[in-house]
Amino acid sequence: MKVISGVYWDKGRRAVNQDSIMLEQVMTDRGRILMMAVSDGIGGLNEGEIASGYITERLTENFYSQMISLAVKGKEKKYLMKSILRCFYSINEELRRYGEGKGIKLGATISLLLIWKRNYLVFHLGDSRIYLCRRKKIRLLTNDHSDGRCGLTKCLGSFPFQSPDILYGRIYGRCGFLLCTDGFYRTIDSVSMQVLIPEDIDSDQQIKKRLWMLGEMAEKRGEEDNLSAVYVVV
Repeated sequence: MKVISGVYWDKGRRAVNQDSIMLEQVMTDRGRILMMAVSDGIGGLNEGEIASGYITERLTENFYSQMISLAVKGKEKKYLMKSILRCFYSINEELRRYGEGKGIKLGATISLLLIWKRNYLVFHLGDSRIYLCRRKKIRLLTNDHSDGRCGLTKCLGSFPFQSPDILYGRIYGRCGFLLCTDGFYRTIDSVSMQVLIPEDIDSDQQIKKRLWMLGEMAEKRGEEDNLSAVYVVV
């Protein structure tokens, strides 16, 4: 399975970048295994950059300590799902204890994608997004957990644990996956996103250039938030 990828990470017009991203991949004797995620610290709460950074750090640790081994051993997807769910629960409890210790509330969105042997798993909390790009069409895989008034209804953080949305799928043909925070997608329409159609991309550099172009477009359209995106073509 050939993979090309790129990332975009910019604080926009904010003083602090509260977004965090991850993109990890390893080649094994059973093929390539990838895990990627975007996480956006919740505005209006404390230490959003701490929350998002800790989430992606712990997920990276889990990828190398458990995900690779489970995938290489050919374990069914339910075992990988359980491992990620346990990690989510542990992260939430640790952020809750951290918040209680400092007398603050903190949290962040998380949209995660795991790919192995042309399978994919999505785990999602919040209003960051994951899109599937295939056959010149772009489809949103996640639902925003928002009350419509810019308030999140689900996240990871110093709150009671909330179960993430989980989606399993198979990869057929050439596909692209875009993970991005709300600052990246909010002002970008579906026509502009057509630059990410995987059939038109054949290098990491092309991906980076097109993500940068979309990020610049968002800022010119008045976006002031942090902007983050991860894009992979498999």
